[in-house]
Amino acid sequence: MAIQTTYERHPDLGCEAVVFIDDESMACFQIQRDLVGGPRAHEYCVTTGASAPIYGAIVEWRRVDDRFEFSLTRRAGRLFGDDVLSFVVTPGHGETVDELAAHVDRLLR
Repeated sequence: MAIQTTYERHPDLGCEAVVFIDDESMACFQIQRDLVGGPRAHEYCVTTGASAPIYGAIVEWRRVDDRFEFSLTRRAGRLFGDDVLSFVVTPGHGETVDELAAHVDRLLR
């Protein structure tokens, strides 16, 4: 199972996101935030890409080499099927794991 991971910035939608997609199941986990000046620029949310956003859904996260691990709130855990998501990321768009981790840190601040 490969988890393709990219950072995306969408000025037309007013948001930026780190997107994790499972190549096999096409399941998606996104961490999003409104761009500066947006109505909710002060907080992040998570979504499946098709679900309603859940704000404040990540209790904590950590990186172990190329593995990203997210502890989720109970509500987010119900959406994603587990209270902990853990996967090895495969960077896309010429990005590095370090760059993706920096984006995750910034979006969750």
